[in-house]
Amino acid sequence: MSGWVLLVIGLVSLGLVGATFVYLGYTGYRMAKAGLNIARAYGPVSAELATKAALASERAEQAGVHAEDILVSLARLQTSLQRLQIVAEAWQGALAPYQKLRAYFGR
Repeated sequence: MSGWVLLVIGLVSLGLVGATFVYLGYTGYRMAKAGLNIARAYGPVSAELATKAALASERAEQAGVHAEDILVSLARLQTSLQRLQIVAEAWQGALAPYQKLRAYFGR
């Protein structure tokens, strides 16, 4: 092979490599531009979502604190209900003789 053929093959190869670099650079530029547009469009939305997530976690923590108070109140309410049930049973037992008398006299 002569030197001219090798020179042409080398120049064509160099042009092909250069064209590939230009294409990759342009593709990278388009991808970076699209990424910046996405970041610009969705940046405020993601910041708002982060704020809402922090607020939700704070409210969940407050609900946990209030849940303990509610459980204590519920335990006291159950105790009061048991006492009321005992009083109601005693009242029914105390009224039984009077109800029998009333039934006997027809009222």
